[in-house]
Amino acid sequence: MNSQTPIHGLTLTDRRVLKITAVTEVISFDENNVSMSLGDSVLNVSGTELSVSSLSLENGEVTLLGNVDAIVYLDDLKPRKRGLGRFFGA
Repeated sequence: MNSQTPIHGLTLTDRRVLKITAVTEVISFDENNVSMSLGDSVLNVSGTELSVSSLSLENGEVTLLGNVDAIVYLDDLKPRKRGLGRFFGA
């Protein structure tokens, strides 16, 4: 984690209400998936009947309602090198 990345928090209540802090951007959302940027990483929330109940990017706070099935972090957002490029630094 980068020292400039703010500390974020998650509070999940009864798998129905998810509050997230330190959100810098909501990348995409629909009723089954919400993706948010937390600085160096992306937080993906999947489930059913998901909706953004409140959003304050000034404060970095997002509240989601719905049936939360999974919360997944994607770190190191740099594209990965594939094939021979990894061996030759391409």
